Amino acid sequence: MKKVLIALSLVAISTGAFARPFNGGFHHRPPVYHHHYHHSGWGRGGRGFWPGFVGGVVGGAIVSSIVDSRPVVVTQPAVVTQPVVVQQPVVTQPVVVQQQPVVVQQQPVVVQQPVQQVQQVWVEGRYVDQVQANGSTVRIWQPGHYEQRTVVQ
Repeated sequence: MKKVLIALSLVAISTGAFARPFNGGFHHRPPVYHHHYHHSGWGRGGRGFWPGFVGGVVGGAIVSSIVDSRPVVVTQPAVVTQPVVVQQPVVTQPVVVQQQPVVVQQQPVVVQQPVQQVQQVWVEGRYVDQVQANGSTVRIWQPGHYEQRTVVQ
């Protein structure tokens, strides 16, 4: 990992991503007196600063995405062995059964009375139209509530 980081740093430095811009150069004309202004080394208004800054941010993002310092955990698959069950075929002898007459007895019919049970039931809230004394209709909210209901089972 350190070798990759060092190699990327050398590439970034050699390409000039972090280098100060070169504002000079050779002029092929005779020197002329001109008024010397104190400008920044980054150019007028710092315009030469932004390409290096953006290059540094992009390079840093790329390097940090490549070089990840979190440990990698590799889990080995668990091998589970189960016993093999083999069933032997069962051989049975035929059994001769004499048929007996079948006697069916009728069971008395029992009629059950319905069972009534009282339960608490939730009724959802709703809007209800209410007629006022002057004849106009007003819609009001009636909140939800529990009611007791008789259930027949």
